[in-house]
Amino acid sequence: MIEHDFRSYRRAPIRSTLGELIHGLRLVDLWGTLGWLDVRQRYRRSIMGPFWVTLTLAAFVVGLGITYGTLFGIAMADYLPYLCIGIVVWTLLSGFILEGCTAFTGAEAAIKQMPAPLSIHVYRLVWRSIIIFLHNAVIIALVLIFFGINPGAEGVLAVLGFALLIVNGLAFSLLFGTLSARFRDIPPLMANLIQTLFFVTPVIWHVDNLKQRQIIAEWNPFYHLIEVVRGPLLHNAPSMNSWIFALVFTALNCAAALLFYARFRWRIPYWL
Repeated sequence: MIEHDFRSYRRAPIRSTLGELIHGLRLVDLWGTLGWLDVRQRYRRSIMGPFWVTLTLAAFVVGLGITYGTLFGIAMADYLPYLCIGIVVWTLLSGFILEGCTAFTGAEAAIKQMPAPLSIHVYRLVWRSIIIFLHNAVIIALVLIFFGINPGAEGVLAVLGFALLIVNGLAFSLLFGTLSARFRDIPPLMANLIQTLFFVTPVIWHVDNLKQRQIIAEWNPFYHLIEVVRGPLLHNAPSMNSWIFALVFTALNCAAALLFYARFRWRIPYWL
């Protein structure tokens, strides 16, 4: 079976890789169970479980909201929902990249012992991240309710934006997971880069604060990925430029991840 797959890969690597990704996606019972067990194992014997992350994030949002809201001179009713959604979505995006770096290295034992598509470990990671995000989304719901913000029909656009985040999460995990399997310097490099990106991305500040230098945000793909979720929830429909930028970046991200994974996926077990 493996030899047949390798021959198919040599003849048509892209087609073979797409088949492997689809096959892995169909094994939802496997990666779904593994992802759920990862969450349970991480918070084993904890009463609060994943909600410890939620409580920590909530305290961070409130503390940051009061401090920066005062510094920027913005009313809490306007700033706190903006900050809350930005932080929660940023946590998801950065998690896709940082944890994506360990998609394969963190599953070394399973990859060497279990004859299954490598892509299940990417789906497993993304599913685990979604579970944590759903816990953190409670903060968003409470903040919106507290300030009487009802997204209404516009909230549907936020669901579409969230779908874009998931697609990018898969691409990030494939790309950086493969890179990290070969170069172990990638995880610490990305950790430093993500820390820097947090401060140059409109998460805790508004684009308007940049005045004549708004190009810093306009060419930042993370800003647009956050905005297609945050905007509809706050009745601030994202501009068409944000949707176009997010869609184009998603397409390029997926293409790069697919090409790189297709080129090196057979080498991953030997790099581990």
